[in-house]
Amino acid sequence: MQLIELCTKDNLIIDAGALFTGIDQQVNKNVRVYIWDGKVQSIEKQAVNSRVEKPVGGMKNRRVIPANNMTVVPGLLDCHVHLALDGVSSPSPHRSVLRGRIRQKLASDLAYGIVAVRDGGDRDDIGLVCRDKVNNMELKGPVVMASGNAVRKKGEYGSFLGAGTTPKELAKTMKKLLMKNINQVKVLVSGIVSFKEYGRVGKIQFSLQELEQIVKIAGEHGLKVMAHASSDEAVQLCIGAGVHSIEHGYFISEDSLKEMADRGIAWIPTVIPVAVQNQQRVPSKIGKAAVIEHTYQRQLRMIRLAQHLGVLLGVGTDAGAAGVQHGVGYMQELHLYQEAGLTLEETLLAATRNSAQIMGMKDSLGIIAPGRPAYLLLMEGDIFANPGKQFDIKYLIRPQQEKIAEGSYQSA
Repeated sequence: MQLIELCTKDNLIIDAGALFTGIDQQVNKNVRVYIWDGKVQSIEKQAVNSRVEKPVGGMKNRRVIPANNMTVVPGLLDCHVHLALDGVSSPSPHRSVLRGRIRQKLASDLAYGIVAVRDGGDRDDIGLVCRDKVNNMELKGPVVMASGNAVRKKGEYGSFLGAGTTPKELAKTMKKLLMKNINQVKVLVSGIVSFKEYGRVGKIQFSLQELEQIVKIAGEHGLKVMAHASSDEAVQLCIGAGVHSIEHGYFISEDSLKEMADRGIAWIPTVIPVAVQNQQRVPSKIGKAAVIEHTYQRQLRMIRLAQHLGVLLGVGTDAGAAGVQHGVGYMQELHLYQEAGLTLEETLLAATRNSAQIMGMKDSLGIIAPGRPAYLLLMEGDIFANPGKQFDIKYLIRPQQEKIAEGSYQSA
């Protein structure tokens, strides 16, 4: 994969065999995309035997990419990652070890066409470190939307994600978190899914009143709330409190999905963390394998139902969780959406336009259109003619990174 970063003087023309803009499910054939000043300027139908005119005026830095045998799609977004985790090691290795792996994780995301990630938090603020290093051009990587520490109940699940709080300390905890200039609030509402007993999930951490307080404080500072919630009981609490997105949502019910569709609450199903455990099962643990199989297959059925009901579906991998690699896990998640019954077009809408909306970046990412920043992927062949085939990304195009002054980072 070749990364092309566009400066303001660069002029790029792409002759695309197929173009998926992310605006809707339509695929446009044989179009020419004009880009300069880091933005898409126009999209035109290619005329038969048309030639690109010679550069004039300030268009000396012109480059033409003959991509008639390629498909152009918007850059992909991962709505749920953990940059502090690598999918292999203990969830809490030493901070210096984590920092040594940051460059590799960010490079892997770019290699798989991911232009932005939403970090789900960690207790050492590694996600915030990643964001700031990318912003300051000390590291090359996707845009990072960081949560800082996850908000969790003291003594409950998630010690590697945040220090924990009590009901009395909740307002103080939120104030301390907001001082870190986070991009969204991550809250742990339930524990995790059992791989031994089908349908069992760790207990609820917060009451409805406490969750409402978290959402209210976040809203006063213009921040969205992403809620870790597995079990339908946890999902129902989140809906009642008005969170912006349900993360994981294992064992979610049809009634909850209908209510989410009505209220515009997004869902990030993160199938791969469970599905990958099924792929790694061993014969001596058949009982465990059956639980895992039933759990992720149910999740696939609910994804299909959510699509039918009009729930805002995004794509997130929980990258860094056991067995889930940054970048690689994203492609696995996209295949699982298609296994669930979504078309490639529906899957890509979830991965681009929908995910940009969920992450608060709908004005800059997720869509290819005139006037929009040029975040594009060029893939070999017509991917819609072979929807089950692995993506072969040839180019990732994006505006050149610019250093963001300290203290000026704007939350979405």
